[in-house]
Amino acid sequence: MNNRMPDPFIFNHFRQLFIVCFLSLFIFGSCKQQQKITATKNKCILDYKNAKTLTTNLKSNEFCFNKLNAKLSVETVIDSSFSSFTISLRMRRDSIIWMSISKLGIEGARVLMTKDSVKFFNRMESNYFKGDFTFISKLLNTPLDFEMVQSLLVGNSVAFYNEDEKIKPGVDNCQYTLGTIRKYKLRKVMEKGKELKEPAQSIYMIPETFKIARILFYEFSPDRSFDARFSEYTAIDSNQLFPLQMNYYIKAQKNVNIDIHYIKPRIDEEQSFPFKIPDNYEQIAYKEKQ
Repeated sequence: MNNRMPDPFIFNHFRQLFIVCFLSLFIFGSCKQQQKITATKNKCILDYKNAKTLTTNLKSNEFCFNKLNAKLSVETVIDSSFSSFTISLRMRRDSIIWMSISKLGIEGARVLMTKDSVKFFNRMESNYFKGDFTFISKLLNTPLDFEMVQSLLVGNSVAFYNEDEKIKPGVDNCQYTLGTIRKYKLRKVMEKGKELKEPAQSIYMIPETFKIARILFYEFSPDRSFDARFSEYTAIDSNQLFPLQMNYYIKAQKNVNIDIHYIKPRIDEEQSFPFKIPDNYEQIAYKEKQ
């Protein structure tokens, strides 16, 4: 069989979406009570919460589901190149993630992920890929798994740090924060020029709900940053809050912005996961960089 490298429009943008999503999941660290907020003209004062309390509240307020169906409107800007497409998403918790990726109403690719496999086929180039998260991890140089992808897609988070003493609680812009470095130290490091060798991470939480508002990640060597923001939280079932808007900003070898808007997410509907690779499609072969 004559395997070939792909260069399709849909696949390239889908791959960029994967990169952004996987980077954000690697950074996450996750999930009803009302908090007392005292407002002044220029600031608000939150009750102090230690790291253990904040991480417990994150967990207790994470989004829970068995089945999820939704449409996603996606816009990407990679350096100066703009694109938009839609994704039909079906998820079965801890089991299957299925996507149909379309442009102007025409399906360009279909994806099926399970805990031990990653598959997709590209209608534009009549080719397909079969592999697992080991391949994706090598491609992105970041350890990934099914749980990380699942968490990203519903606004939850995975392990931040197992040891509470490594997490620094705080307050910033009327939001609770959890971080691996104090804000003043981070500012000092950035002003003096990359003295910090370890990455700096922060999670920002909405004080009334303890849902994730923002995840910020700095890596000083090489110089790159990741900024993920979640907004438009809406109750979709039994007052469970779900972020309809997700925005990702990456500074690395390329500057990448990705905006994702959920359209009518629904839970516990009947689902199917059609995925059949046509017999005449060619398998995509990848070679690792030397």
